[in-house]
Amino acid sequence: MKKLLITGASGMLGSNLVSEIGKRYEVFGLYRNHPNPELKNQFKVDITDHEKLKRVIDSVRPDFFVHTAALTNVDTCERDFDLARATNSLATRDLASILKPYGTRFIYISTESVFDGKKGNYNETDTPRPINNYAKTKHEGEVFVEQLSDNFVIIRTTIFGWNHVKEPGSFAEWVYKSLRDKQTIKMFTDVMFSPITVNTLSLLIDKLLQMDFTGTLNIGSKDSLSKCKFGIFLAGLFGFDRSSIMPISVDSFKFAAKRPKNVSLNVSKAEGILGPLPTVEDELRVFHEKRRL
Repeated sequence: MKKLLITGASGMLGSNLVSEIGKRYEVFGLYRNHPNPELKNQFKVDITDHEKLKRVIDSVRPDFFVHTAALTNVDTCERDFDLARATNSLATRDLASILKPYGTRFIYISTESVFDGKKGNYNETDTPRPINNYAKTKHEGEVFVEQLSDNFVIIRTTIFGWNHVKEPGSFAEWVYKSLRDKQTIKMFTDVMFSPITVNTLSLLIDKLLQMDFTGTLNIGSKDSLSKCKFGIFLAGLFGFDRSSIMPISVDSFKFAAKRPKNVSLNVSKAEGILGPLPTVEDELRVFHEKRRL
């Protein structure tokens, strides 16, 4: 059985990878604070600790590697560039360097936020123009993977779903809990995205692990919608009161970091490789079916 090593094994994507495809591999995980109770082989590692990373990887010698761990709090990244770069860029550089001698297939989870959000419908040949530190450091991670790995896939995406291990805290979980508890929430009418569930992405990653494709792929829903419409559709699926959603512009919200407005993705290249991708409504129904709260 082939060995699969996952960083962020207790995070939303990492834990769903273990759940969705773990039986196909001998799975090893890295976690920082919370172990994954579904995973037998795991190591407590700060990915910025190069020496410990090397010791663990040298002991596992994985055939496949999926790098999901990152500092994803956009405003934290904006306030502490050094921490963001150490976690998102330099740790990725170290991982690619350590894994290279083993010929490990490297899947790097990047972000659609590498684009400036001015036009939307971005394809893989569009030039990244990140406008905040989170996106800048994730893009630098992409560059390191391209430079240091000969067998890689960079996935630009935006995900949603249920956390298996940690306390619920993802965007969709926040919307769900707020509406369930009849709290009024503000949602942006002018931020467009093409989200995909961690469940679907896990299955697509499994396909990519078995393929020879090398390069960058946009993977998301085949269409896009605003975050406000995302919330309204979620409310309808779960039978919540849609009037709890207050439509606003992102321009009216004071974030530490700038947010790109339209990061919708053109996924035609991914569909040519992986087959048809779902719509956002399809993926929201998956979220509904997988309900955990």
